[in-house]
Amino acid sequence: MSSAGRPRTFDRDVALNKAMLIFWEKGYEGTTMTDIISAIGTKAPSVYAAFGNKDKLFNEVVNLYAETLKAGPLKALNDHPSIYDAIKNSLYSNVEIFTSQSNPCSCLIMTAAINCSPEHIEHMNRLKNLRTVYKRVLETRFKQAVTDGQLISSANPQTLAEFYMTFVHGLALRAKDGVSKSELQTSTDYALVTVKLMLK
Repeated sequence: MSSAGRPRTFDRDVALNKAMLIFWEKGYEGTTMTDIISAIGTKAPSVYAAFGNKDKLFNEVVNLYAETLKAGPLKALNDHPSIYDAIKNSLYSNVEIFTSQSNPCSCLIMTAAINCSPEHIEHMNRLKNLRTVYKRVLETRFKQAVTDGQLISSANPQTLAEFYMTFVHGLALRAKDGVSKSELQTSTDYALVTVKLMLK
């Protein structure tokens, strides 16, 4: 009688999270499938069977990271009726993510595919589109604040959204440079002066 096969130990969700951390740290171009297979700690055939090639895996990683933003910075924008508290908590949420000891510093969507070779330009464009979506969420929140009478009528939601999107991008890059959490929080407090000046 043949012995029973060994139980499957490959956890796809755990493996995807490990792959995300590698792409997060090294970016799309800097990451190899060898890096990912080594981080996951299983044999290459299992990884390829579960995720396909590097492009398909990166797309799944981006989807997973986007959920992190939806549950953190983007959720904070709509969790607080006060526009000041909404922006403050959203920015602080970004700082928490960008400086957490549980993941590489910086932001995958902001930095993982800034420059890609021509054959992989779709990844750069996809992350660019996600950043555009992020800005639109900010703009919508500022428009609501104007409608609610929280901001002065001359406040420009598009300009405010662009300013804070640029600031978040800067937070990500500075975190990648090793700037501390406390320093980024101090910079955030200065950035919050802009929205405070627009309050009625």
